[in-house]
Amino acid sequence: MDIILIILGIALVLRGADRLTDGAVDIARRLSMPELVIGLTIVAFGTSMPELCVSLASALNGSTAMAIGNVVGSNIFNMFLIVGVCAAIQPMAVSTEAIRRDLPFAFLATVMLIFFLADGTLTKGEGLLMLLVFIIYMVYTLKQTRAAIPKAEPVVEVRPASATEPEQPKEKRRLPAIFYNPVVLIIVGLSELVLGSNIFVDHATSLAQSLGVSEAVIGITILGAGTSLPEFATSAVAAMKGRTSMALGNVIGSCIFNILMILGITSVAVPLLPDGITTIDLAALFAGAVLLWFFSFTGRMMERWEGAVLTIGFVGYMSWLLYSV
Repeated sequence: MDIILIILGIALVLRGADRLTDGAVDIARRLSMPELVIGLTIVAFGTSMPELCVSLASALNGSTAMAIGNVVGSNIFNMFLIVGVCAAIQPMAVSTEAIRRDLPFAFLATVMLIFFLADGTLTKGEGLLMLLVFIIYMVYTLKQTRAAIPKAEPVVEVRPASATEPEQPKEKRRLPAIFYNPVVLIIVGLSELVLGSNIFVDHATSLAQSLGVSEAVIGITILGAGTSLPEFATSAVAAMKGRTSMALGNVIGSCIFNILMILGITSVAVPLLPDGITTIDLAALFAGAVLLWFFSFTGRMMERWEGAVLTIGFVGYMSWLLYSV
């Protein structure tokens, strides 16, 4: 039954990711907003909701190592495997905004987390500081976006009185028109993402606990991978549709959200103890941030071979982690 429900959770995540991507692209087109910004805000926030729910619930239940492991594992999954697979599907163009603004914030968030965990506790004060940096990032991003959007001139179309507009063929739709509204698509997609991720995480965690695996390892592996399924599905679908800017923006935005917002909120609620989170785990997290930033500078394009390097790095780290259990 656990295996069947895990498969069901994955199916919900994939379907939700497809709807979320379609709705986000539609909104981006209507508002003349760059797809990167949509990925960094709406999509990143929505796909980070499973991490927030899981980390907060884990911390409130006393499993603080699982809460931290969830975010550490999720970001390692994002930076290594998701970017690697998406780059293998379609080489990913890296925008100037990502290089100048978003990647530096993702690197800063990673360094902050490693520094704060050095003394063995993520305190409420450190959580508040992380939330402050997150608010600064969001305000800065939205201001830059507003300044970059050109103001549209009103267009007055003059037609001859005798002109008739040709009749457009109506698109055949199986559902009422409201179900194709972009806002409805996003809401339904996010609901399926969260529901599918929760089903996956609950039953995958049940299997892992029956094997006697520690909370930290469960957080990094099962929860990290499970709660990153929305990012993986959304970015992969976006890459297959040629929306590589949105795919990369989703990953970068999710990494920033995971550390600054999720661990910020969680540590303000409950101080977090990283029991079982090793130096190797934090080194892998740091290496992912460095490689992602470095590869973005190489021709401003994430090539397939760079995606292969990231994917191999993820497989190597996970192999070491599982071998050391």
